Amino acid sequence: MIFPAAVLGDLSPVLAYAVIFGMVVLESVLLLGPFVPTLGLLLFAGVLAHAGTLLWPLVVVSAAAGVVAGDLLAFHTGRHFGPGLRRSRVGRRLPETAWDRAADVIQRRGGLALLACRFVPIVRTIAPHLAGIAGMAYRRLAPYSVAAGLLWACTESGIGYLAATSYDALDIGDSGPLIAGAVLAVAVLVLVVVLRRRRASRHLADKAYSESASPRSIETCS
Repeated sequence: MIFPAAVLGDLSPVLAYAVIFGMVVLESVLLLGPFVPTLGLLLFAGVLAHAGTLLWPLVVVSAAAGVVAGDLLAFHTGRHFGPGLRRSRVGRRLPETAWDRAADVIQRRGGLALLACRFVPIVRTIAPHLAGIAGMAYRRLAPYSVAAGLLWACTESGIGYLAATSYDALDIGDSGPLIAGAVLAVAVLVLVVVLRRRRASRHLADKAYSESASPRSIETCS
């Protein structure tokens, strides 16, 4: 998805921060979350911050605030709909492996799961919903949500900022090549991240399949 990252630089700073906040919140909506391009958005926001179009601290604050607001929305959605949310038409649109992984982290880590899952696409959308379903107190989750939002926003926008800084260190001189090179660097980074995450997803799927092929099921089939 190209929008909104491609047009972020054409917006006023105030509107750009609002778009960053809104898109991060939308990522927490169960049906929309997997399709909201927050990675590219924050990487490009970091590039724009280096170019002086945006202020990097405000990029971080906008994205982190979106995480906290989105986690709160997802938590109350899970609390309202309960366990049936996973079996609903919306819940079935997401991979079972993602649900299982998020449930496992929530069970083992509690509120820390929001921090652990924040860097895993889809799973970070599911985790706060499951926390609400589990009946956890939001006051226990809130500090982790804030920490996760700040760390995630700093990391993803910071990569874009540093990519632009590295290109600037070459001292080519014209702002046009600077932006073009930074965008190219960001594109390469996005590709690397996507490939790694796809590889991790395949590994999870293979693991889930191997675990499902238990000796008992083999005996039943024989």
